[in-house]
Amino acid sequence: MSFQWISNDSPSHDAYITIDKQLRLYVSSKGRKLFGFKDKAPFEMYVGYDPVNKRLVIGKVDVNSTANVKPFKFDRRAYASARPFIAKTDIDPKSLPLRFEYVGRMQSDGMYPSGTYLFQLENFSAPDGGL
Repeated sequence: MSFQWISNDSPSHDAYITIDKQLRLYVSSKGRKLFGFKDKAPFEMYVGYDPVNKRLVIGKVDVNSTANVKPFKFDRRAYASARPFIAKTDIDPKSLPLRFEYVGRMQSDGMYPSGTYLFQLENFSAPDGGL
């Protein structure tokens, strides 16, 4: 057996959003930094869902304006109720918890609104081939 160093890199250190069994959305600390939010401060974001490609589409309230859509309010621990989200999607609460990993930011391709952040279901191969 030969020696090798093991790096402390893991998906848990990346930006991600989870939906847990308590029906809450959670944004990781790297995710909050990606959005430019300070630790321990509440924030609001728009949350959309692409059911075919299993992607969360996240919009910052100061960048994206969506008519007649209320943003999700995250507390200082980075949790928000996912109940309204679950009720309007095909996600089965029995399948929770789910983890969505950061895959990129949209500039202007027409598929998603410009300036949004995309998080795809962990270990899912999107039919569109990814970003």
